[in-house]
Amino acid sequence: MTLTSSFSKTVAPGLRVGWFVVPEALVGAFDERAVSTYISPPLLPQAIVHELFERKGFHPNLDRVRDILRGQRDAMLGALDAELAGAAKWSRPEGGYFLWVDFGGGVDAGELLGRATEAGVTFVRGTDFFAGAGGESSARLAFSYEPPERIAEGVRILARLL
Repeated sequence: MTLTSSFSKTVAPGLRVGWFVVPEALVGAFDERAVSTYISPPLLPQAIVHELFERKGFHPNLDRVRDILRGQRDAMLGALDAELAGAAKWSRPEGGYFLWVDFGGGVDAGELLGRATEAGVTFVRGTDFFAGAGGESSARLAFSYEPPERIAEGVRILARLL
């Protein structure tokens, strides 16, 4: 099994430190590729991650981040249930920073985005995630930044604009 990830979502968004889990037989090739793809390793970010683990702070921080994101996700899901039940469909993510909403075939998410932005709410149009046609009535909503009260307010604004 080969696995790759980073600490940018679990420690800090700007922290560009990643890791691989690879079979022993592939370690040399991965080391060689890593060394050939960058001029200088990010020593300070690597030291930050190292210290976080040395001081046993990673897992408590991860638990804290999960709790915050769970509350924000639940606030968005609750607001969507309250404001858009029957008018739109959305994903129910188990984790992460975003959810996907489909406003229905009669809604142009690009046009909605313009009006929403004027009203102080933004999202990423669904079409931005398709190489061809698709996503015209969809959006990716972020629940990772705003506190629950602002999330509910943003969903209320979207519902009103629809």
